[in-house]
Amino acid sequence: MDTSSTTPALLRRVAELEATVGRLSEDLVLLRSAFDAGAPKRTGARTVRVPAAAGLAGAVLRGEAARVQWVRDGLLVRGEQLAQAWGLTRQALAPAAARGEIFALKIGNRLYYPRAFLGTDRQGVARICAALGRLDSTEKLMFWAREHGALGGRSVAAALEGGASLPQVERLADAWARERGAARDAAAA
Repeated sequence: MDTSSTTPALLRRVAELEATVGRLSEDLVLLRSAFDAGAPKRTGARTVRVPAAAGLAGAVLRGEAARVQWVRDGLLVRGEQLAQAWGLTRQALAPAAARGEIFALKIGNRLYYPRAFLGTDRQGVARICAALGRLDSTEKLMFWAREHGALGGRSVAAALEGGASLPQVERLADAWARERGAARDAAAA
């Protein structure tokens, strides 16, 4: 048997199967969120209606559905994409997150990072994330994603691209964290 001609076909099939598994994982999250919301949800060719979940379980499902939507909307990217943009390996991102230089959101079994990090240098991201202190990842993402009046109505990434100074953004991040009781001083205590 000639393996040179079957190897590319086999590799393509493996890639197709991996893509299918990824889509099925996303569909599972959508089904879970449909269970929570009680509203019809499209999953492929069918619409599914399931009863709404209440209480803590419902809140968890709504949160997961929101995070999945952030990925679909492009607000979050996979670690591979960030690592490539910064010239790192994906494995190098975890220690940086442990040091508080970056943060990730876990969705399913994957870690996703803010798309805003792609256009910002690592040192700048690290300084801003440090200024955000002990906020949870979702609060940090909201800081990066929203438009701030103090930055001329721009997001952090847009402001930095437009010439805002890094110290100005750090001061804003520190104020944001202080308002939420999670400033870097509290992290050091």
